[in-house]
Amino acid sequence: MYDPDFPMPRCKKCGGLLEVEYDYSSIKLPINFKTQFIKQWKYKPFYPVSRKPITAGEGGTRLKEIGPGLYLKIEIDNPTKSFKDRGSTVEITKAIELGFERVVVASTGNMALSVSAYSEIAGIEAITFVGSGANLNKIDMIRNRGGKIVQVDGDFNDAMNEAEKFAQKTNTFLIGDYLYRKEGQKGVFFEIIDQLGFNPPDYLFVPVGNATLISACYKAFLEFKRFKLINKTPKIVGVQADGANPFVNYVKTGKLRKVNITTDADAIAVGYPTYAEQAREAIKETGGDAVTVTDQEMKNAMVEIYKKAGVCSELAGASAYAAMMKYEIKEGENAVAIISGGNI
Repeated sequence: MYDPDFPMPRCKKCGGLLEVEYDYSSIKLPINFKTQFIKQWKYKPFYPVSRKPITAGEGGTRLKEIGPGLYLKIEIDNPTKSFKDRGSTVEITKAIELGFERVVVASTGNMALSVSAYSEIAGIEAITFVGSGANLNKIDMIRNRGGKIVQVDGDFNDAMNEAEKFAQKTNTFLIGDYLYRKEGQKGVFFEIIDQLGFNPPDYLFVPVGNATLISACYKAFLEFKRFKLINKTPKIVGVQADGANPFVNYVKTGKLRKVNITTDADAIAVGYPTYAEQAREAIKETGGDAVTVTDQEMKNAMVEIYKKAGVCSELAGASAYAAMMKYEIKEGENAVAIISGGNI
């Protein structure tokens, strides 16, 4: 157990991921909670910050019905065109709350772009570690936001290791796929449930890279259930590219092994997901599933998303819908696919 002002995301003794714990008895939701305007910070009682948020107006993204009971949660509506803004607003707010003036992050692109934007708003420095296969266009976008880039000879996991070392040596606030980002990403699920009139769907399709989002969605479900805002369990379906599928292998075999990346879906191109264990529990406890999609199936889904919703998704951003398109969903069942990003 660590104090709320402990700045690192890992245990000093075992190196395991830390988790935010709340005194739920102290959380009092306003009487008009259900009818309040839907935005990321509507759900502030479920985020671990006390100060005024560092925000760019994230959240309130569309839930687009594209067929009877079939929905797309269009996270491209966020300020930097991905769901990453939900984690960044909470992480940067927490960094300021703890008195930091510099943050460091490892990223495949979208997260660093988001962190750079929110750091610019907060007036603090952002340093990004990227692997050798990082998206060059996204790197240019990060630099344009004033972010500093450190390229590592290796993949995303190598970049993450170097970012953690840098944070420890330089007293820099480490952000990324850790506890505070997970808390912010709960906002995706909160909004979906809110937009559906607090009636959860039968299926929730979630893209999986580091598996933070799927873990966040499950925690959000447990919190809403605790407060009796919902009573139905959505089946969570984790979706990976077949060229970056360590989590799907883990769910199927019980063995987590690093894999080589052979997909162009850079936003979910992670060879060894940090939150694999929590995400696997989420699937098990909700009776869900873990599936893969090909790059071609994601390309086909991008076309369909544009036709049905008028937005341009990136490859990884279309993965959840690609899975939903070929999944056996019965008549009368409801399903939501998270369209996670559109930085193309």
